Amino acid sequence: MERALTAAELTHRLPHRHPFVLLDGLHSIVPGVSGVGVKNISISDPVFAGHFPGQPIYPGVLLIEAAAQACGVIATDSEVIEDQTSIGYLATVKRFAFKELVVPGDQLMIQCARHVSLGSLIEFKCTVLVGKRIVAEGSVAISIGLGAGR
Repeated sequence: MERALTAAELTHRLPHRHPFVLLDGLHSIVPGVSGVGVKNISISDPVFAGHFPGQPIYPGVLLIEAAAQACGVIATDSEVIEDQTSIGYLATVKRFAFKELVVPGDQLMIQCARHVSLGSLIEFKCTVLVGKRIVAEGSVAISIGLGAGR
């Protein structure tokens, strides 16, 4: 059954806190398998003070982190893993390519789908879209581990 999480619900599922919770929502979640993260890019984001003044461009490394956060929540969805203290740690990044610039006003749709899994390691293929345009794509692997209480 598909599920959705709001930004407020994500703060209970991610070990991150402001300003490093990068997702504004997660929908179409098929527990342990796939989902679509939502990230709204706003000029008020502190990263734009230095990247780059006069030409604000959202950093590629933060696109990867947003995808990893989405994959971590999908991988540890409570319907899949009964231990509510489990969290997903970013283990690897493979062949992430940045095809177009991401700028304030863009809304990212981060499509994540499980590709392969081995024990507590799950690799997801990720496609980051703005509208119908692919702005980045690649793979991340998430390692499932125990969190230190949230």
